[in-house]
This record gives sequence, C-alpha cells and structure tokens, in this order.
Amino acid sequence: MDVWLQLLQAEPELRSLTDWNRLATRYTDSPKYTARDASGVFIIHTAPLASLARKKREFELLQQLRHDGLPVPEPLDLKQISATAVCYSRYRFLTGKTIQACLPLCRDKAYRLGQETGRLLQWIHQHEVPRATEWAIRCLEKHKRYVALYQAERPLTDDSIILSFIERNIHLIAGRPNRLQHDDVHLGNLITDGEHLVGLIDFSNHDVGDPWHDFVKMGLFQVDDSIPFAVGQVDGYFARDVPELFWRVYSVYLAMACISSIVWTSRHAPEETDQMRRRFECAVPIWYATFDRT
Repeated sequence: MDVWLQLLQAEPELRSLTDWNRLATRYTDSPKYTARDASGVFIIHTAPLASLARKKREFELLQQLRHDGLPVPEPLDLKQISATAVCYSRYRFLTGKTIQACLPLCRDKAYRLGQETGRLLQWIHQHEVPRATEWAIRCLEKHKRYVALYQAERPLTDDSIILSFIERNIHLIAGRPNRLQHDDVHLGNLITDGEHLVGLIDFSNHDVGDPWHDFVKMGLFQVDDSIPFAVGQVDGYFARDVPELFWRVYSVYLAMACISSIVWTSRHAPEETDQMRRRFECAVPIWYATFDRT
C-alpha cells in the first residue's frame, strides 16, 4: 500500500487525476509521481514541510522563467498535504524523453542537442537574481567544508596534486558574477523530442553564483556519456568563441568537484566513487581541443 499516493489522491486539486505512476528516485526518499487528466500529464513532487520555503522559491522561479518564455515545466500547485508534515508541488510534464534515455546518439544529433543546451543555459544565466554574498566567498567556504569531510572520510593517495592546483588558482574565481544557476545540468534533466531540445527540468538545486559553475556536471558526466554533446554545449553557450579564462576557471571548479563529488558519492552512491576520482583536468580538455566539427 502506497500511503503517499493515498494522501495525494485525497487532495481536492488532485482527485480527478488518473493513471498514477510512482517514479524511481535514486537519491531521495521523497516520492515523485506522474498522473494525468484530459488536459495532459503532470509530475507531482513530495517533500518534507520543512523545505516548503525553498520549494516556494523554486515554484516562483519557474513561474518567472515560463513568463520569460523559457522551456521549463509549468508550475501549477504548491500546497501542504492536509494534516501532514509533507508538501507537494505539481508541474505540467514536458513531453519527450530525457537525453540520457536516448543514448547512444549519432555525433551530429548529439552536437546539435549540446548546442541547444548551451544556448538555453546562456538564456537562463541572464535571469535577474536577488542580491547575494559574493560568490567567491561562498564557494571557498563550501570547498573548505568538503575538504574537511573528504580528509576525514576518504583520502586519495595523490590528492596533493588536486588540492595544490586549487590553492594556486583559486584567485581566478574572485569577482565572478552572481547569476541564476540551475546547478544540476546533466542529460537526465534535459528533455528532447528525439531531434531537438524540448526543455530543462528539476530546478530543485537552483542557486545564485558564477554561471560557469553550471558546466561542472558536464565534466563529471556528459563527457563520459557523449563527447559531441559536451563540445556542443560549450560551443552553443559561447557561440564557438570560448574565452581562454573559461577553461582556467572551469578547471578550478572541476578540481573542487573532484573533492566534493567523492564525499557525496561515498554517502549516496558509493559504487561510483572510483569513477569520480578520475575527473580532474587542468587545461583545455583533450576531448574539446581534438573534436572534429567537419
């Protein structure tokens, strides 16, 4: 018996929905569902009531992005489930499949989808954001916390190479701008109709900070999944005029991600820890520099 489903189906706004389906959730205990009515398909997220304030910020952000014409899920409801410490949010489902589910892709299609993703990211990064503490301060504080956790939990034998690289180059993030970050741009959050990008989903980790930090997941995941897509993502974002500073800053973030990802995966997906150890790069990546666009 699915108690969560029973609670949701008792909500007045959701009673008319049919074809409920619980989705697999790998890194959270809060279930997600799809359901439908005559107007189409919806996705319903549940969350602890303690996270309602953050869910409200996400909901209002998506309202604004939709108003601005960006291809993101349409937010419909955000409410507390009656007499519980749980809330739910309902969004209109973006029709299509995740790019991850469409792999493998031919080179040209993958590159095109990457370009479209890069252009969408550029658009998202122009969105107005509230004032926030300087990005470099917050980024360094977070990095120091992860280094402390990393050194206590799972040290690498050659971690001095990564840590010293960060120390020598951390000055590069000083003065980087505060912009809207999706903060979880990977192929499982990108929807396609099979030919073109339909939209970007799951803004639950959105943040304010350096927009270039949104390329970290590219280095952690996209490169393994599809080099043509990763190249296209960079080319689309910069219209194939990539500033040299981007790769230097990206390398710092990727080095930091090597540390934080090992901590995160050791807790949530320990089987992936060894894979995370192999991510660090300190120059224009070979996969980008050698890609043949002809």
